[in-house]
Amino acid sequence: LCASSSADGVAKVWDITKNLMESRNNATDIPTKKRPVGSAAAAAAATQSSFPAAATRLDPKLNLFGHNRGINDVAFSPTALYIATASDDKTLRLWSAETGDAFVDFKGHTNFVFSCKFNPQSNLLVSGSFDETVKLWDVRCGECVATLPAHSNPVTGVDFNRDGTCIVSGSYDGLVRIWDTATGECLKTVYAEGNPPVGCVRFSPNGKYVLSGTLDSKLRLYDVSGGRERGAFGTEHRGLHNSRPQPRGGKCSKTYAGHKNSKFCAFAAFLSGNPKRQCIVSGSEDGKVYLYDLQSRIITQTLEGHQDSVLAVDAHDSLELIGTGGMANDKIVRFWAPPTV
Repeated sequence: LCASSSADGVAKVWDITKNLMESRNNATDIPTKKRPVGSAAAAAAATQSSFPAAATRLDPKLNLFGHNRGINDVAFSPTALYIATASDDKTLRLWSAETGDAFVDFKGHTNFVFSCKFNPQSNLLVSGSFDETVKLWDVRCGECVATLPAHSNPVTGVDFNRDGTCIVSGSYDGLVRIWDTATGECLKTVYAEGNPPVGCVRFSPNGKYVLSGTLDSKLRLYDVSGGRERGAFGTEHRGLHNSRPQPRGGKCSKTYAGHKNSKFCAFAAFLSGNPKRQCIVSGSEDGKVYLYDLQSRIITQTLEGHQDSVLAVDAHDSLELIGTGGMANDKIVRFWAPPTV
């Protein structure tokens, strides 16, 4: 299942299982290329080659109605039982991922709610808002259990680490901050040279790194663990390994550049389904999706098919499967996978 949200105030849930099976059955001998599956996928392009696929129109499994303004973010709970949405109507909502029923309204922000994520136990929800705060919510009752006066500009991204003990937040003030979930203490603050606005933040799968997307068309990977550096997926890698302990301030280990991002908050994600092809996936304002090799920082592939800026990007945690969404002149959600997924 995949969930998407839109400025029309509606969230949609998509079941792409059938399309993945059809893509696998129709696979040809192009194992390193990614072909689109799912909504209106007529053609796509890899770095230097294009390979058309039959157009497939996918109908949503569920439509989630309830917000009265646009929805900025949508998140699945790790248990896959719930979906959370963050809206310009200053609220969040909790939905059943099975039936689409609305369970809980989360009210307390005083401006647009821009980002939300569940903790690994699915009992807490964190949100970031244009009111410059980060809030922590009890999923069961909708009560706000903590408010962090996190930033001096809108909060554009939040995420939990792998065990839920830490929260990361990013903001237009250019700062990326790590918070202790239990105490609300700020553990680390990192920022890029020139202090460019932060459009998205994400913990690496092992929780030791934070990926930050900034409005200078760059992605930066910060070591926020202290001590010996390890690969962002949990294994030591040449180029990231250092035999001497690092200071606990948050060292920028990698910078990725090539995509276009200077106006909007474009999401990025870790693609870790194939241990031999670990990538960072980024949206871009030129309408393409960029795949960077995690270690070399080289652009290994670009995916073309959207007709407007690509801001929404996510990747499956165990499959080589990418979901992307385009802006107003596109209005399409696309799913990408290699033929052998």
